[in-house]
Amino acid sequence: MPKKIDVVSFDVWDTILDLKPFHVKIAEKIASYTSREYKRVYLELEENYRILKDYRRRRMLKFDDLINHCLEISSKNLGISVEVIKKCVTKAVLEVDSRLLVIEGVHNIFSELIRSGRRLVTVGNLIFWPGSYNRILLERTGLTEYFSLQVYADEVKVSKPDREIFLKVCGELNVLPENVLHVGDNRVEDFEGALSAGMNAAWINPKMNSHIFEEDKGVAIKSIKYLIKALNKIELREKG
Repeated sequence: MPKKIDVVSFDVWDTILDLKPFHVKIAEKIASYTSREYKRVYLELEENYRILKDYRRRRMLKFDDLINHCLEISSKNLGISVEVIKKCVTKAVLEVDSRLLVIEGVHNIFSELIRSGRRLVTVGNLIFWPGSYNRILLERTGLTEYFSLQVYADEVKVSKPDREIFLKVCGELNVLPENVLHVGDNRVEDFEGALSAGMNAAWINPKMNSHIFEEDKGVAIKSIKYLIKALNKIELREKG
């Protein structure tokens, strides 16, 4: 019989919010505080982000104290104090143009999902700012109203792709994993992580040639604007 997707779960950065404008604003603030060249700061910030994501993938971070550990590493990589990083990120949260953050089509897709009776949630990993900052940014963009629940790694002490962070959604919303679709841009953390928890998964892969493609037990889509088609495809599958 057809599946029924009751809950759609979303990664945050580069899935519903564009990370680049936020990084640009952080780099501007760091350059201003330290009198460094902006372009150099931005490149250093991007490299630091790449390193931290690699450490996270290799499980080299202290997940019980994730933010502070990432701040310590960032301080060494960027050559500035933890306090300056905190100040700059906080200012960026408050000052970044929220209109630049929301990926095109997200509001319309969320509205359509809500109209169809589905509940929406976020499941987010973090680097050197807390989940509470994501909550503020989502509020500033007007996306908070769509969500029944937001789950962040620093708050639950577990990160994607660990199946436990996905199962926390099921527990909070009293829903079975097979009735949840998780959407994200990272194949390992979002796609494989959700599948390992027994959820359905949609991987946003901009490098695809086609708009939508069945990928292993899930679906890959070129951009989030094809999400509704992917969801329909998943629901039409027969339960194995």
